[in-house]
Amino acid sequence: MDVIALLNMKGGVGKTSTTHNLGGALALLGRRVLLVDNDPQSSLSQGLLGPAAAEALPIEETIAAVYSGEAVPGRLVRPSGIDGMDLVPGSIHTDRHNRPVPEEAPWPDQVALREFLAEAGDSYDVVLIDCPPNLHLCSWCALASASHALIPVQPEDYGAQGLAAVRRSMVRVRSTVNPSLRLLGYLITMAQPRRAIHQLYMESLRADYGAEVLEAIVPAAADFPEAVAHRKPVTHHKPRGAASKAIKALALEILDRLERSRVDSREEAA
Repeated sequence: MDVIALLNMKGGVGKTSTTHNLGGALALLGRRVLLVDNDPQSSLSQGLLGPAAAEALPIEETIAAVYSGEAVPGRLVRPSGIDGMDLVPGSIHTDRHNRPVPEEAPWPDQVALREFLAEAGDSYDVVLIDCPPNLHLCSWCALASASHALIPVQPEDYGAQGLAAVRRSMVRVRSTVNPSLRLLGYLITMAQPRRAIHQLYMESLRADYGAEVLEAIVPAAADFPEAVAHRKPVTHHKPRGAASKAIKALALEILDRLERSRVDSREEAA
C-alpha cells in the first residue's frame, strides 16, 4: 500500500482538489483508493458528500475519532460515491488536536493516524491524505503515516513560499517517527502557461528542483469547480475534457514514480 501525504504550508495551492481528482483517476485505472480528509476545514468531505451531509456526521464517524483514540475503522471509512474510492471524512473537531509543535505531542498522538491506516488500509492500493495548510500535528501525523509526500505548488511567489518549511518538516519526520518517508515530487497546480509569470515560475521550479518536479501539470480550469459541484472527480464529470486528461496524465506519472521508488528501495536494501 502506497500512502501519499499531500501538503504545503501555503493554502489555496490545490491540495484538496488534487486529492479529490487524483483519487478518481487512480480508481479509473483500477486502483483501490482511500481518501483521508485530514484537514479540519473538511473541504474534501464537503466536495464529495455535500456540505450539509459532511457537517452532519457524528464525531465518531470522522477522522477526529482517530486523534481522540476512539477510531473504529468500520465506522470511519465510507463510500465516496465513486466506484473504487472510499473516504475517511474530516471534521472541524480535529482542530482541537492539531497542536502547533507536533514533536511535543505524546508519541501515541504522533502515530495515531499511522496505526489506524495499518488496521484499515489492507483493502487499498493507494491512500491519499489531504492535509491542512500548516505543519502542525495533523500534517506531522500524515507524514508519519506516509510512504511519500506530494507537494502541490502554484507557480506564483506566494504559492511557492512554503516549500522550504515543508522540506524542513520532512527532515524532522525522517529523523524521528518515519525514516522511510520519501519525496514523491513537486506538483505544479493551477497553472496558466500563457501567463508570463506562471511560465517564469515553472521554469524556476524546474531549475531549482530538477526531476523532483513532476512533468504533469494541473491547469487552472473551470471543469474542476464544476466537478466538485456535481460531487465527482473531474475524470468522472467530463472524462474527455482537457482537465480530465491532465489528471489522468498525473495519475500515470504518480504510478510510475511509485514503482521507481520501490525499485530504488529494493536496491538500497540490497
